[in-house]
Amino acid sequence: MKWVTVGLVLMLVSALVVPALAADEGRYSYITVKDVTVRLEKEDAVVTMNYTIDGGIGFLVLLLGKSDLKQKSLDILNFNDTRVQRLDLERVEVRVNNVSDDYGQGSYWFPAHRFGVVVPSLTVITPQDVNHYKNVSEFPDGLGYFA
Repeated sequence: MKWVTVGLVLMLVSALVVPALAADEGRYSYITVKDVTVRLEKEDAVVTMNYTIDGGIGFLVLLLGKSDLKQKSLDILNFNDTRVQRLDLERVEVRVNNVSDDYGQGSYWFPAHRFGVVVPSLTVITPQDVNHYKNVSEFPDGLGYFA
């Protein structure tokens, strides 16, 4: 029984401390990003990231808690002033305050943004439009919108 415990601890340490070395650029440690959606609401945003977790790690996350998963997810998204609204083994939903600049009279500017990995599919939703991007690590030009 002692060896099983030692084995579990070693698996956890290797999964949490040593980032996975993989050719997949959408990967960060044990998380592989599937897609990210940024829904802009006035100066705030709701950001949803769907991902997969390496096999076996899901059990350890459930056993030991989601704090490392939460931190790695926030590192990938790379936004300031965030509040996690939902976090599970397949998705994180984050509310980001003051992500856009308010230019008054209902006009806003979502500035350039860099993610922590290459995002295979990025969708940015404004009240007027939906924009899709493939294999991007940053949203380079910014986006103006009205709310």
